[in-house]
Amino acid sequence: MLESHGGSAIAAAKISAERKTCVDYRPPLSARASRTLACFVQWLSSRSNAMTIVCGTDFSDNAAQAARAAASIARCLSERLELVHVLADPAAAGIPALGIFYAPVQELLAAQAGKLAREFAITVNPIVLEGPADERLVDFARSANSRLIVISSLGARKQEHWRVGSVAERVLQRSDTPVLVVREAASIEQWAESKRPLRILLGVDLGQNARAALRWVEALRQIRPCDVRVVQVAWPVGEHSRFGLKGPVELEGLRPELHALLDRDLRAWAGTMAGEGQLSFAVKACWGRFDEQLALLAQEEQADLLVVGTHQRAWSARVWQGSISRGVVHRSSCNVACVPRAASAAADRAEITRFRSVLIPTDFSPLANRALGAGYGLLPDGGEVHLVHVLTCERGEAPPDLDARLRALVPVGAEQRGIETRTHVVDEAEAWSGIWHAASRLGVDAICMSTHGRSGPSRLLVGSQAEEVVRRARQPVLLVKGDVE
Repeated sequence: MLESHGGSAIAAAKISAERKTCVDYRPPLSARASRTLACFVQWLSSRSNAMTIVCGTDFSDNAAQAARAAASIARCLSERLELVHVLADPAAAGIPALGIFYAPVQELLAAQAGKLAREFAITVNPIVLEGPADERLVDFARSANSRLIVISSLGARKQEHWRVGSVAERVLQRSDTPVLVVREAASIEQWAESKRPLRILLGVDLGQNARAALRWVEALRQIRPCDVRVVQVAWPVGEHSRFGLKGPVELEGLRPELHALLDRDLRAWAGTMAGEGQLSFAVKACWGRFDEQLALLAQEEQADLLVVGTHQRAWSARVWQGSISRGVVHRSSCNVACVPRAASAAADRAEITRFRSVLIPTDFSPLANRALGAGYGLLPDGGEVHLVHVLTCERGEAPPDLDARLRALVPVGAEQRGIETRTHVVDEAEAWSGIWHAASRLGVDAICMSTHGRSGPSRLLVGSQAEEVVRRARQPVLLVKGDVE
């Protein structure tokens, strides 16, 4: 995709890769007036901070679908469309000289750009570049301040490169801009023309990469109505372990109590989504590949667009951990959008977090109780504190007055500040697992606990309950140090 091969005469015949020929739908002008207008628009465009839509094409039928989708989006956003074709280096590809090849390619691209400009009444710039298609397309999109890269789903380098993946997969791996992989343009065109809502399946894992995808979908809803279904695909064994649930694991579906906990966390994580359109949530069990499950769900839901965040892991990490974004591009039958974390600038800015609930574990020792003041202090505007005491196997039978002892630890003035205190006594083999499981089941916003502050050989021999909690908990953990040993 995006690539074609030229001959040895390219060096004499080519036009600079950075030169832009502006194609816009206007009444016919004289040749001189047309050249003057093109130069002026080129000059103006180079100084403009307006964002653009970049679409890669190899002149195939699939690429034509992608170009139509890109043009409809550009018209909807009143933005310029950059239509890019990448010529592979003929010498590196082992292709013999083909004579004057560059100019006909540019003419063909200009003709396609002109057709799109007339049909969609937008500005379209045909751009011819040279080199590896994925690298040049991503570099150009970055230099053009693009808000979206649009490509079709097919296309790969020559056979020895097939194992690396298609151009689409390599583009989404490199790009710090959202990448839309188009399989059919009709649904996107109808959405852009306000004929119907876009049906979106948003696959999330409640991480920061998924947060960027969530915000991108929210931005789409503010442009035109979108019916969004937010889906979390969960591995039952791992979720049973995280919540500390007892009893057997369901082989089909999720146990009702587990489904309720996951649904609660999913809705809390997503919050309210701005824009127009319906919004629904779903949690699905998965025993196989998450990308296959998401692709199947998108097909069952008849989604127009499947959206996922992308981790953009290094090659070795992708081999070991897999890549959901690359997998859904391979397997999905609908359009796919992959959103990197870098696409949401606001996601990387520090935000003031307002905690509404905090878990504070204690074993009633002076060291553990040091966390009380800090934990309650995390709720200046009121909220809920969960005081938790873990009964481990080595401590035997529980004393009868544990609830009263926990109540006695509530700081003076907590109630006046609007802080409600709840007490919990849990049975676990280890203190850290009791804290981790309780925090997961209660859905608290943060954990505040004391730590011995050990270091060196003492830490290695004795271990750290706080360290185990920090490693496993999804919530922020505030550690209050005791005396350093």
